Amino acid sequence: RLRCDWSSDVCSSDLSSNSERLDGHNGLLLSPHIDKLFDQGWITFLANGDLVSLTNEITEVLSQWGISLPMNVGDFSQKQESYLSYHRDNIYRD
Repeated sequence: RLRCDWSSDVCSSDLSSNSERLDGHNGLLLSPHIDKLFDQGWITFLANGDLVSLTNEITEVLSQWGISLPMNVGDFSQKQESYLSYHRDNIYRD
């Protein structure tokens, strides 16, 4: 099975300092279509690893792609969580 994964900055590179751009904790390995939802604020991850969706429509799209919510992707490091907290507060459309 061919996998095409994409490295996504949690905190966008145009909003990051040089050190944040190079920080390996400021990244997630996502498929391109999931990355698009993440970058545009339609989905995010909670501190406990739960993937959350902004709307029922996005949840349905995820379901059509074989991603059923609730879904937990596992633990994040403390540094990853600091970037994800920024994403939840500033990018996620909640």
